[in-house]
Amino acid sequence: MKFRTAAAAVLALTLLTSCGTTAGSTKDTSLRIATEDQIGNELKQVSAKVQEAFAVKGRTGQSEALNFSDCEDKDADKGARDAIHFWQIDDLAPADLDPAVSRLYKYFEVNGWIGLGQERTADKADLKVWAKNPEKTVAVFAQSFHPMNRIIVQVSSSCFKIPTG
Repeated sequence: MKFRTAAAAVLALTLLTSCGTTAGSTKDTSLRIATEDQIGNELKQVSAKVQEAFAVKGRTGQSEALNFSDCEDKDADKGARDAIHFWQIDDLAPADLDPAVSRLYKYFEVNGWIGLGQERTADKADLKVWAKNPEKTVAVFAQSFHPMNRIIVQVSSSCFKIPTG
């Protein structure tokens, strides 16, 4: 079950952040230039806004990770990078999980995020939401996870190039 959830999250983020490509759009081959520090700070700022939108109090910091890797988009420039900030909120009341994830979806709508999606998992137990910021530089995937009273979040960057020199 955990593997399916993680695989769905990775697939959703890959589809949302594919170096400027969105459903129904043409390929944007220009990559922004940024350092890993700049991208990491951007992802953490978005994560802070996501956490604020949830409007719940729980334990964070467990299993938080900021990972950089080569951009997997087959059309990306050689040397292009991307990043994922993975984190979670634990120790939440079961009744708070889905309303918190729904508030995040509402935050996306109000703030003009694109590629919005919301659906229940196959077993109907958990709620998933995803969106991409209007600038198409960051995507967010979040899911309630009732078996562990947790919300999992992945904030992902679009592909970028590190400045030379």
